Amino acid sequence: MMFYALLVASVLVSDLAPVDFDSQVLPVLTYAGCNAGACHGAAAGRGGFQLSLFGSNPDADYSAIVHFAEGRRVNLSEASKSLVLTKPQGILDHGGGTVLGDSSSSVAVLRRWLEEGAKRGKEKQLKQLRVVPVEAVAEKLGESIPLKAYAQFSDGEEIDVTEWTVFHSTDPASIEIKESPVRAVCYRPGKHLLTARFWNRIVPLSVLLPYQTDRKLALQPAGSSGFVDTEIDIQLDKLGLVGTAVADDNAFFRRLRLDLTGRLPTPEELREFQVSSVSDRRVKKIDQLLESREFSEFWSLRLARLFRLRGSQEEPQAAAAYGQWIRSSLESRRPYDEMIREMLTATGDSHVVGASNFTRTARDARAHAELVGSVFMGTRIQCANCHNHPFASWTQDDYHGLAAIFSRFERGRFVQVKKMGAVTNLRTGEAASPRLPGQHDLEDADSAPGQFANWLLEKDNLHFAKATVNWLWDAMMGRGLVAGVDDFRETNPPSHARLLELLADDFVDHGYDLRRTLGWIAKSAAYARSRGRQTDAKELEAWYGATVARPLMPEVLLDAIDDVLFTSEVRQSEKGKRAIEMLDPAIPFPELDALGRCSRSENCQSTSQQQGLASKLLAINGALMNRRIADRTGRLQRALADGRPPEVIILEFYERALSNRPSDTQLALWLGELKGMSREAQTRWLEDFVWSVLSSDEFASNR
Repeated sequence: MMFYALLVASVLVSDLAPVDFDSQVLPVLTYAGCNAGACHGAAAGRGGFQLSLFGSNPDADYSAIVHFAEGRRVNLSEASKSLVLTKPQGILDHGGGTVLGDSSSSVAVLRRWLEEGAKRGKEKQLKQLRVVPVEAVAEKLGESIPLKAYAQFSDGEEIDVTEWTVFHSTDPASIEIKESPVRAVCYRPGKHLLTARFWNRIVPLSVLLPYQTDRKLALQPAGSSGFVDTEIDIQLDKLGLVGTAVADDNAFFRRLRLDLTGRLPTPEELREFQVSSVSDRRVKKIDQLLESREFSEFWSLRLARLFRLRGSQEEPQAAAAYGQWIRSSLESRRPYDEMIREMLTATGDSHVVGASNFTRTARDARAHAELVGSVFMGTRIQCANCHNHPFASWTQDDYHGLAAIFSRFERGRFVQVKKMGAVTNLRTGEAASPRLPGQHDLEDADSAPGQFANWLLEKDNLHFAKATVNWLWDAMMGRGLVAGVDDFRETNPPSHARLLELLADDFVDHGYDLRRTLGWIAKSAAYARSRGRQTDAKELEAWYGATVARPLMPEVLLDAIDDVLFTSEVRQSEKGKRAIEMLDPAIPFPELDALGRCSRSENCQSTSQQQGLASKLLAINGALMNRRIADRTGRLQRALADGRPPEVIILEFYERALSNRPSDTQLALWLGELKGMSREAQTRWLEDFVWSVLSSDEFASNR
């Protein structure tokens, strides 16, 4: 290791050129962790010494090291006594401990820089960090994969920076980083993510170790349908995995009905689907549901959650107008990009102009920028409020410039653009200029929202298209191609990058048609697959080789309970609207709140994926289920009053709730328990039976 370090140091600290502060000193400090968020890169620094996070502001860092504290951090006459050396070496007391060894190549770089006069030099930007290999394939457990990193700078020079690159494994138990030389050692099969950080740049890489042939999890693949399955099957093949077979008609239809319309299929619909002689009945059913009124109703709720529609009890008209605008846009098949353009620029009376309520969702310009970044660009841009984003390309100037675009909006009932409005750029302390993220400042502040909409929806700008199709994929498959629909960043790469690009391109090329993209997903073999065996499910689900079970949204769950327990006539007369039609979470609905209804104060994605303790307790002990089961106008009590045999009741509720029939063994077991019971005891048993079915994970999830 010593020879290797000295060899690298001799390359970077040669006699041919002086040590460069930007491309050599800052990377050394970054490698040592000096400018990390837990050390001097924190917002307030540490011990009176503040550096920019991961060297994002070289000018400020140079001043902090050389000029601040009366210049005592550097000693130009005796370089070895400089605090910038003695502190990290542990020679003097240092809160961060010893982070640089006496003879390390990092110390050689710093000492040489100090001996040369600690000069700033010309600004030198890091243009690209190239890591080799980007995607490695191992052949066996314990195999070592050599890792190299090369940095290309603004002057065109590219040098080996492996020694100053921090390689990190997200799962050290599966893959470990070792030194002398730098390498990754793989301990478990699968595809494992690593990151490489040099200075202010971080890039992902992966190591793939296929599962053994005897671990393949099905006899044959489920089949292929278009580019979706082509890309899914490529990854499964690389991993040595084979996906499960397609689900049977009952399981597929239940899954499809819930995903596209938020409703359980009726027994009549199931039987009609099963007996259909049409060879492509699944494709035709998908097309039929996509064109249905129920699709527009349910996906209005999904869009309302995405856009964080929320009214107030004092002003319900605004949310009502917003919800009606979303519904009518879906019903009329309005292109999605047109909807977004109107939302970004709409003004007027929010009780009438529904789209203008998107602006009112945000309390101020910064919240508006963060909302736009999350919903339309799939990124959590808020980190760049205080510093350049450490894991993405967004800078402070990008963040405050985006906020400045929306700074002139008046957010009262009448949404309008004011003559004046500004936000302060925290980096400069001055008013931020409206700016397209990662691009350039805008000269005309008056038309900034429209210019931003034009940029966001350009065909060559796939931020919007990728974020949208990833959200659709997440809704249908239980997990996005990028995990976290608002977490696009370099260190969170898509599981299937090529598939994400193809879906985004198709979405743009065909007029931003939500239904078309949903159709691609629903018609794929990946969507139609069955569950994996319990021991293999995690491996297959991660790569869409088996379906992922996901909890029903609270609104869908409550409607499903009512659909099972009440006839449609009773439901309509007693309740009126379905829960999925309640787009505004500010409208009081205690049962929905108890089931975990999302308040829309932030991203609802996590809320839809988990059922909280309150929901489970309500289902187990609460009145929500018990009151409905005991209702004399409900389906169970009517069946009991009509004297229907227990076997018929069991079969009906099993079919209505689970879209399936019990096995012969299950049915025989239950009928055996009922044998010899009094009528009163049978009633109590059947009530408990229905309760257990509706309380099961199988009922409360889409699988």
